Amino acid sequence: MTATRTMTKDQVSGRADRRLATDRAEFEAASGRKIKVLVRLDTELQSARIQVGGTLTPENLRALYAVARRTNLLSPGMDILVDLSAARVQGTALEDLKSVARQEHLPRQSDPLHLACRLRVLEPAA
Repeated sequence: MTATRTMTKDQVSGRADRRLATDRAEFEAASGRKIKVLVRLDTELQSARIQVGGTLTPENLRALYAVARRTNLLSPGMDILVDLSAARVQGTALEDLKSVARQEHLPRQSDPLHLACRLRVLEPAA
């Protein structure tokens, strides 16, 4: 014989409210580690500017590399300025990005074709 448990409307809505509050808190914590990007291209595809907002971390740096790869595919080897002036940077993300800029190639896991990619980095405002 199976026992059936009934719940009142208040118990159900209380659980739903707690679940929503937990989901919202998790989202807000995660959104503090998200980046927002805007890509601007010149009309001749000689250069691009990737404006980054939000918080750049070593974990979400791969997303920025994906944007840079797609931008670079439009005209391989174009000058791409990564503008971090409106972003917050955590951990080793800035050093990692500068290292990639010096190598003039994106990491192989981000760009399997390993095309030349000329990045310049505009550092965050102090």
